[in-house]
Amino acid sequence: MVQPGRGGHHPALASSGARFRPRHCSSMDIVYLHSPITYSIARQLQREGEVRAPLVVCGRGMQWEGPYVSVIDDGIWDPARTVAFLEGMVTALPATFTPLRIFVPHTGFLLGKLLKLAAAVQTVCYLEEGNTSCNPQLAAPAQNAAVDATALLHMLQARPMLMQRLGLTPQAILQINAMAPIWFDARSPKYGGAYRVSPQAFPGLPGVRTVSLEPQGGLRETERHWLCFLPNIINMVARCGQHSEEAQRNLHGLMSSLRTMQALVASQHARLVMKFHPIDEANLNPQFKQQFYGFGLSYASFAAQQAIDAQLEPALFDFTRFIVINESAASRYVELFQGLDFLISLNLF
Repeated sequence: MVQPGRGGHHPALASSGARFRPRHCSSMDIVYLHSPITYSIARQLQREGEVRAPLVVCGRGMQWEGPYVSVIDDGIWDPARTVAFLEGMVTALPATFTPLRIFVPHTGFLLGKLLKLAAAVQTVCYLEEGNTSCNPQLAAPAQNAAVDATALLHMLQARPMLMQRLGLTPQAILQINAMAPIWFDARSPKYGGAYRVSPQAFPGLPGVRTVSLEPQGGLRETERHWLCFLPNIINMVARCGQHSEEAQRNLHGLMSSLRTMQALVASQHARLVMKFHPIDEANLNPQFKQQFYGFGLSYASFAAQQAIDAQLEPALFDFTRFIVINESAASRYVELFQGLDFLISLNLF
């Protein structure tokens, strides 16, 4: 679905037939972002002119100032969700054929295979997305999953505009399971480089550029707010089992820790701000999330009060302290942008 963007209403782009206008050059830029760090890097590349007039595809509830396409996620290995991603993207493309330069966090799932098969995709570039981007093993084939190639082909053929616009052939689709899934594929002839903020990201890849993101500062009453990055609850429950004793024990421990944390922060005459993992923010039941806001203000509400861009990487703002629960890329970015003195790490489960 094409969204008008947070900057205001764009009626010409709110209809299902809306199209983005390409820039007048050899290719059109498409950016897929699904997290604050990918958003922040994309914004900086746009400011620098590296990315120009992009078609932006937002997953996990992310938004963009200006028109954008909203999707659930990249589909992982689910053919229906992956085709929905491509259909939303293609619907927003200009009718005339233009080669595409695509910026994505990785090409490790079904979407990545299809993008590399698509004749219309001229270049694939990578955006750092967290700890995954720092894993050297993901520059080689990993985590393959077979899909029903015939069913996938039927889904795509039911959308002839999609097949034609991307330049996908039935022969290529039917052989998709033989294609190696490579998260960061520098050997692909379509590889166009990678963009990172962490010096550890994309190890061994050629053509990697480090992007400079400046801390934003600008918070009012900064001494009163400590930011708490909650752990990835959905992944924990999936790992332990939804109704398992382990999952319930972990949630109980998390709530108990937050009560203690709330008291500690209050003793410092400060207030907690609660930040869910992007996957949890987009998918958890609102009533379930509301339980956590009893311990502190939601990050969205805080951002609105402060008039800051809630999509940006939170570690760019000058909170008094950053509390990161469990292993998370949030620790990496707090250390990078603010320093270890501002980081409190807790390992609960």
